[in-house]
Amino acid sequence: MPDITEKNQSQAFIENIVFFFYDIIFFAGLIVYLPVYFWRKKITFAALKEKLGFTDTKPAPPPGKKCIWIQAVSVGEVNLLDGLLKQLKEYGDYEIIISATTLTGNRLAKKRYPGRAKIIFFPFDISFAIRHVIKTFNLKIFIAVETEIWPNLFFRLSRKNIPIAIINARISDKAINRYKRFKFIVQYALKECAIVAVQNEEYRQRFIDLGCPESKIKITGNMKFDNINLDNNTLTKVKVKYSGIIAPPGNIVLIAASTHCPEEEYALRAYKEIRKKRSDIKLIIAPRHIERTPEIEKLIIAEGLKPLRLSAAKKNEVNNDTVFLLDTIGELLYFYALSDICFVGGSLVKHGGQNILEPISLGKPTIFGPFMDNFSDIAEIVHAEKAGIQVRDTEELTSKLILLINDKDEREKLQKNCAKVFREQTGATENNVKLIISCLNLD
Repeated sequence: MPDITEKNQSQAFIENIVFFFYDIIFFAGLIVYLPVYFWRKKITFAALKEKLGFTDTKPAPPPGKKCIWIQAVSVGEVNLLDGLLKQLKEYGDYEIIISATTLTGNRLAKKRYPGRAKIIFFPFDISFAIRHVIKTFNLKIFIAVETEIWPNLFFRLSRKNIPIAIINARISDKAINRYKRFKFIVQYALKECAIVAVQNEEYRQRFIDLGCPESKIKITGNMKFDNINLDNNTLTKVKVKYSGIIAPPGNIVLIAASTHCPEEEYALRAYKEIRKKRSDIKLIIAPRHIERTPEIEKLIIAEGLKPLRLSAAKKNEVNNDTVFLLDTIGELLYFYALSDICFVGGSLVKHGGQNILEPISLGKPTIFGPFMDNFSDIAEIVHAEKAGIQVRDTEELTSKLILLINDKDEREKLQKNCAKVFREQTGATENNVKLIISCLNLD
């Protein structure tokens, strides 16, 4: 009968074979998709270098200083980190490493957390890239925000006895089906985690279905309710710069935010319909991907209107036909604050929705569509508390916009319900920090 050492050697051999083939498959897929990423401007050569593991170590953490590595995919996850960083700072002097997958996430992290964290690109899940990053930093723990399951990374971290925590975890309807196709390796990765902190019972069950041990799963709530941070100095600057341009006295400002194609067309149609009865309405379009700005400018012109990018807007360029385009990163929250009524996109088309909490946190009457798969729990809470309006199609979008424009009492009712939602749903960040601290053995 083989002893424990022989069993461990046999298991290690099998694991090495599995990840050898995993590397080959991942690298083959990378070769196929890289040209597409470059063509769509979703990656640069500098980002590619970091993603291959050649991380810029300047400024390097002091020798021997322990590091906490936090992975945030893109803009939404990066915005969640402010409260987490503040609370972690209370428990020890750690070097914080924040990795982001996307270009926009990386840029926003550098803008939001200068001096508070070192910002890198998340490496490809290939052995040589992962090993290089792990070797570069003296890691105490790896924290993945929301749904980040990387088998190779988790395997390499586990071999180095570095704890893995997934926080604010969720799995959408689309993602659960994708993960189930690769359950044999996803299950292996989840077993390497020290803790999986999920948002609600539904997500807890989905992680169990994927093979995550129940003992590792904790329900901690949704950090999105805790991490909407409006900087008053920035807000004042935005108001001084743009209020006179966008919202002179007497005007009602609509914003169509985080839109995907063809939601800009829907917003423009609704706006033109509203303008038949009201001339005191201004529209801002804030596309989810700002690289689509030239495309949207053409749409606006085709509708007989005049596009104006807010990054270069001047008061003397504005007339009754002006439609504003938000073409900057990280300022959407402040333009929600300038607006009177908000439509949040990714929800009238099958993109799974976008985060509706930012406008609701500001008490703004908010409309969203039927496709909210990625934010279904938030949509349910908002809908149940009557803190937002869910519409089925473009016709209903137009009618609800007209209702809110004409009915101030209805707008005020929504504002009160928005405040109630946030009073009842906060506290998830603190819950997650406690679990992270338990992994760090600092209790």
